Amino acid sequence: MAKGLGLLLTLGIVAVAFGQTSADLSAKYRQITAYQLRPDVVMTAKYAADGQVCEMVLEKREKTDAGMVFGVSFSEKEVKGLVDELVPETERGRNLTRALNSTVDGGFITTEYNYENVHVRVYGITRPAPAGDRVITLTWPKRTCSGGQNSATNETIDPKTGNVHLTVPVVATNKPKQ
Repeated sequence: MAKGLGLLLTLGIVAVAFGQTSADLSAKYRQITAYQLRPDVVMTAKYAADGQVCEMVLEKREKTDAGMVFGVSFSEKEVKGLVDELVPETERGRNLTRALNSTVDGGFITTEYNYENVHVRVYGITRPAPAGDRVITLTWPKRTCSGGQNSATNETIDPKTGNVHLTVPVVATNKPKQ
């Protein structure tokens, strides 16, 4: 009995010693800001130096009693509703979108909506069968994301053509911060 209790106590100490706290994770990894917009929709945000949002990424996640459901997609109505909620029409500015605003590359489709003040991209999957829109990004081309958690591509839109020009920072390593 004493041997069993000793083993149980040892296992308990080992479990506590190797547990990960918030401080442990923060020491190893960069923290990000995330918001739950709906029970199944999570949005991560990046900010410019002045504190204004410069990028939002929306993902749909679903957890059931059986586990996580992968491959959940946004409906067209959900995409429109979320964009309208996060950036109302009055804040988006004039629509600069061309008639053909989708690009298919392999099994992926990207649909873009360009406005004067915000750029919306909807990423989806087309193969093996159309699987819907999976990720929505909103970026503000007139706001530059600052360093750290806020670092991102710098994006500008040519007002005449509506073409997006990206400046991607060079990343020396993808190693987590120590």
